[in-house]
Amino acid sequence: MTTNHNKFDLDLQYGQEGERWLAWLGTDQAKVEVKTERDQWATTGNAVFEFTSRGKPSGIAVTQADYWVHNFHLNGRTMLTFVFPIQDLKDFLRTCYRTKGYAGSRITNGGDDHTSELVIVPISSLHLIATSSLPCNRLTKPTST
Repeated sequence: MTTNHNKFDLDLQYGQEGERWLAWLGTDQAKVEVKTERDQWATTGNAVFEFTSRGKPSGIAVTQADYWVHNFHLNGRTMLTFVFPIQDLKDFLRTCYRTKGYAGSRITNGGDDHTSELVIVPISSLHLIATSSLPCNRLTKPTST
């Protein structure tokens, strides 16, 4: 029989494990790519991922990171942050690239002199990166129970 005290101990241990993982992300041992969107996202509601620049792979296509941290700043303050395992993010963006309109995404040119290819994704769809394989996801085929 589990007591409330034992459950608290387990919850505390689980929380401390999460804190250690987050601290590890800030070390030289972790390979993390950080992208920071400034201000414009608050008007468009979109996140931008570059995958080519001047005809060569770049951004998400070439990162060697284990995790991708995507910050959203507004007026100099971090308002929202997503942390993605890099392979999950790449798989999601490949689906966006290959499937027109997937999760509200679109492909466009932008950046300096419009020489970069970008995947534009509604911020409201970014949770799908973590949940795309779950039965509750509306974009996946339902699983039978």
